[in-house]
Amino acid sequence: MDIARQIGNNIKHYRTRKNLSIQELADAVCKSRATMYKYESGQIIMDINVLYDLAEVLEVPVDHLLYQPPMTRDDPGLQAVPAFFVDLNRLYAYYYDGRRKKICESIIDLVGATAEEERAVLPGLEEQKKGSAPGEKHFDIRMYMDILDEENIQICEHTYTGRITHYGALTNMVFQNYNVRLEQYIISVPSPYIDGEKKWALAFGISSHPLMPTSAKLLLSKSRLAKTRDLAQELAISKEDIRLLKLYNMFVVL
Repeated sequence: MDIARQIGNNIKHYRTRKNLSIQELADAVCKSRATMYKYESGQIIMDINVLYDLAEVLEVPVDHLLYQPPMTRDDPGLQAVPAFFVDLNRLYAYYYDGRRKKICESIIDLVGATAEEERAVLPGLEEQKKGSAPGEKHFDIRMYMDILDEENIQICEHTYTGRITHYGALTNMVFQNYNVRLEQYIISVPSPYIDGEKKWALAFGISSHPLMPTSAKLLLSKSRLAKTRDLAQELAISKEDIRLLKLYNMFVVL
């Protein structure tokens, strides 16, 4: 892994998303255009002060500019979890967007968040930890929604950071959207004690275009899936989904 190039790619992605030119970003951190080009191309590595300055200008946490390897299976934080999550450090999540007629693919990584990031993402988190009930298992997570490719997952529609909590009968993932601060995205996974390659979940969040609260069924997979017509049909709301909706007067995933 060329870490300097990865950091450069991340800087370029967030600069482009803010519609800044290389010259504008260089001016903002008091560097020349040539130097900023070398940062983005991975030719030189910046010092820590410049990294923090760039994060402030781009309005992202510093660690979003860094290379973030997923947790290894030997990490002690991955022990004593429900069967579906054992030895798991990455999940692929899929839902069908009816507005764009496309399958949206996201990646969920188990990662270590900094204390500063935790406070920014979930205020009062330390109090939540202190008040945890016996048997609860907490882990840090990050989600890259609607990615373009797996090699550059930071290039995505939205980035989320949050917590995953295992209760035995249910696993909840609670995320904060860094791009749209008003949104918390929640994924609930029923029966995580039952293992398998794939599992259905229910997701809640804020949709853009138009801005509105939504819920959707989400397919979690331990391996990457091909975006086929069959997968699209599987993700689309089915007659059985509508039957259950009418029965409970709620949208449910069992």
